[in-house]
Amino acid sequence: MGLKLEDKKELENLLKIATSQIPKYFNMVNSTKESWEIKDIHEFVLGMVFEKYIHESGQFLTNKRIDEHQSNAVENTMELFDEGIEVFNDNLTDIKRQIYEN
Repeated sequence: MGLKLEDKKELENLLKIATSQIPKYFNMVNSTKESWEIKDIHEFVLGMVFEKYIHESGQFLTNKRIDEHQSNAVENTMELFDEGIEVFNDNLTDIKRQIYEN
């Protein structure tokens, strides 16, 4: 099955959208610090970026599978999602750098 180059580019664009929210996540956390017990704000923000990316990339990959009439088998879906996670992991160092710069 696998993703095409344009699919990986779309996933990278979705990741850019998720990382563009980093300042917003810090503002949200800073405004609620008294109510929340956060041990590591940087890891918390990384989790927020990851959650946003997983949500958006999951929708994209599900739509891709439907549009291309690919099998709905769990194995096929997980293969696509694994490739989506690879895009995140390939950019993890840059994501962490962006978080620590904020």
